[in-house]
Amino acid sequence: MTKLIRLSSAAFVAATLIFAGAAQAQEKTTVTFLADEEAPFKPAIEAFEKLHPDIEIVFQIVPWNDLNPAVESRVGQGDTTIDLILTDTPRIPAFASKGYLLDVSERADAIKAANPTPVDLEQVSYNGKVYAYPMWTSTQLLFYNRKLLKSASIEFPSGDPSKRLTWDELLQQAAAAQKAGAKWGVTFQQLDRYYQLQMLFESAGAGPGLKGDALMESDITSNGWISTAQWYSGLFSKGLSPRGVTPEQAVDQFINGEVAFMIGGTFPMGRYNAAKDLDYGVAPVPYFKDGKPVTPTGSLALALNPHSQHIDAARAFAEFASLNAEGNYLTASVYPLIPTNSEAFKTYAQKLGADTAKIGPAIDIINYELQNTAVSRPRTIGYVTFETVMNKAFGDIRNGADVSETLKATDQQLTRQLSRLR
Repeated sequence: MTKLIRLSSAAFVAATLIFAGAAQAQEKTTVTFLADEEAPFKPAIEAFEKLHPDIEIVFQIVPWNDLNPAVESRVGQGDTTIDLILTDTPRIPAFASKGYLLDVSERADAIKAANPTPVDLEQVSYNGKVYAYPMWTSTQLLFYNRKLLKSASIEFPSGDPSKRLTWDELLQQAAAAQKAGAKWGVTFQQLDRYYQLQMLFESAGAGPGLKGDALMESDITSNGWISTAQWYSGLFSKGLSPRGVTPEQAVDQFINGEVAFMIGGTFPMGRYNAAKDLDYGVAPVPYFKDGKPVTPTGSLALALNPHSQHIDAARAFAEFASLNAEGNYLTASVYPLIPTNSEAFKTYAQKLGADTAKIGPAIDIINYELQNTAVSRPRTIGYVTFETVMNKAFGDIRNGADVSETLKATDQQLTRQLSRLR
């Protein structure tokens, strides 16, 4: 026998609201974000989801070195479960040429308005079309441990780019600091990544390692490349720099007071500032005395999977995190990454400038390097292949492999692999 339940008017209204709420919850759109970590995006996501309660951002986290293969294997196979992709800007030509990224050229004017620096739009473009939303840019600084330099009676490096150290001067000071008690004289934050090491070869006049009209020919066996790679290898063979550590461990070594000089990006500065026992300063990156000052640039952008079933929702977050000044700044509020949005950069500069009295003129150095010494990574459809192969070679070189033999073998490998992409 069916039981009839009678509801009062108030109960009926309450029940209606409950069912309506349940229906709305079921209608919430989930945007899946493929990235290597979640932390930098949390503040922006919290603000975005308050503005868009019908959209939820969830992550699929893969290690940085696995991002390329993940895009290749999943998006390349038409995977519809990924909506948003964290994309390193020099990889855009390779990914766009294979159809892995959605063309967002109709938003070019809006991107240009929020990011007026021409290089920002160029970094997310390929073959005249736009394939991602610029979010961050980058440069490098020379970080130094004041305590270790004082112990060695070494004068702190100048924050004036016109008075930057040469590499010879830096290595002399690094050796002196090590003799006075520092565990390591100097290290690089990204010890075997082309992004950071390109500047050495460019400063020495050896070029980026690729040549030809489309930058699809290896050029890493020139005298300049071999001699610069031998110089880099010498940092480790002489014991000035540590072998067998990851970029994450290199940051920890600086925080723990083991390293006198660290060449690195801005994003670990939040951790540096939070380290109670770390007294550090900043200066411009050194250069080779017979060459010119060069710093790396470019960073990560947000791209849309063309196979996504939630493109509008994914686009809404991408534009909040890039074109919206508040959203773009929030992506740089956890780690001091450099936002590309011009209004977000003003807030960033103001907050970082407040640290000048403590660490030195970081924002002035950043501004100078971005305008005068920044060199982008090669924009070519062969970049993903080139970067992957070169990172392996740099790892071998710093851990003791013969430089000439390694570069010659790597050159042969690049020649084979790049020829298949032409």
